Amino acid sequence: MRFRDFHRNVKLRIGLSFLSGTANNMVLPFMSIYFSGKLGDTSAGLVVILGILAGVVAGFVGGYYADRIGRKKLMLTAEIGWMICFMGMALSNSPWFSSPWLTFVLMIFVSMFWGIHGPANDAMLLDVTAPDIRKFMYAIMYWMNNLSFAIAGIAGAFLFKSYLFELFIGLSFIGLITLVITYFFIDEVYQPQPDCEESGHREGKMSMWSNYQMVLRDKTFMIFTLASLLLVSVEFHLGNYVGVRLEKEMVAAPFIPWMESSWTVDGLKMLGFIRTENTVLVVVLSVFMGMLMRRFSDSKALFVGYACYIIGYSYLAYSNQPWLLLLSMFIATVGELVYVPIKQAYLGNIAPDHARSSYMALYGMVYKGATLLGGIGVILGGWVPSWMMASLIGLSGIVGMVMFYAILAQLEERKVKAEMSHKASKATGSPASVTV
Repeated sequence: MRFRDFHRNVKLRIGLSFLSGTANNMVLPFMSIYFSGKLGDTSAGLVVILGILAGVVAGFVGGYYADRIGRKKLMLTAEIGWMICFMGMALSNSPWFSSPWLTFVLMIFVSMFWGIHGPANDAMLLDVTAPDIRKFMYAIMYWMNNLSFAIAGIAGAFLFKSYLFELFIGLSFIGLITLVITYFFIDEVYQPQPDCEESGHREGKMSMWSNYQMVLRDKTFMIFTLASLLLVSVEFHLGNYVGVRLEKEMVAAPFIPWMESSWTVDGLKMLGFIRTENTVLVVVLSVFMGMLMRRFSDSKALFVGYACYIIGYSYLAYSNQPWLLLLSMFIATVGELVYVPIKQAYLGNIAPDHARSSYMALYGMVYKGATLLGGIGVILGGWVPSWMMASLIGLSGIVGMVMFYAILAQLEERKVKAEMSHKASKATGSPASVTV
């Protein structure tokens, strides 16, 4: 399988995700600093909380309607919203007008439109990819996302403070490019039944509730989601508890302890080093690890990846030895590179054709929940020693891994069914459809 063999939708979405992701990451991760300086720490925290809530609610609504009116319509709605919001944020931070509060409100709307776009985009990618090539697709997307994050992190650190107006103008322009390409070149291959669009208002509300009840009753998917939450939270402790611990405990640690003249490093610098190491390793090793893992079955590679990932991140929560921290991040990153594409491919096989966006919307709660657990880890870390926190983080990952093992047979069964369904659909030439 080669990149050029992908459906045009996939190639365009990978390119657009890299472009918009690079632009967004030059601005959005730094907005907490902006609001803290302009409106105070309380407002900075409030925009994060309200943004998460807006994204969750919009994700559920967007997931439901993307399964009923099509993916492209929801994506276009969100992209128009982004463009208008970024134009408004540029105006609110222009040489002629300044309004941090308007910027605050527009940031909430940006989070809402992200919530609308995500499930529709994820489902659209699955609509046009065969089950056997999804692992390769997710590997490429994972690599591209990390590359864009690395580029944007460096550029944003230099440009954000002095060129915020210009950055928002750039975001507006990229929003326009994304909108134009989606409208003219992205194909809507998912065709829902017309009667789904003609439901009454009251019936629509009941249908949405019933729709998500149906998703919640899928035990395999719910165990998959909860296991993913526990495993993803292992990594999320890096930016929360691990960062706080290193800043407090690592003052001037010798980089190589057995050398008297060794260079010393403090906690904040060490955190920067291991974050940079993670990004660089992902960019450099993604292709190599993908080729290496072809020799092994998905199930074996998945659990080897999980084991390395859990061991690496758990040790990061305990050690203060710089070279061991770098080694731990190497092990954790290798594990991450192995398991992420496989797990995402399994996720794509779980969701039925007629409810993919709804499943993706509910799965999006994984990252919100992992963020919450990361915050709880900071609080808990103030009361218990680091060895206990490392044990709890490791236990969280192990429980998640055991849960995955418990549903592995069902995941393989759904993978086979998805492949058979795709072959049958390809043979008849009929698009995916939904019956309600």
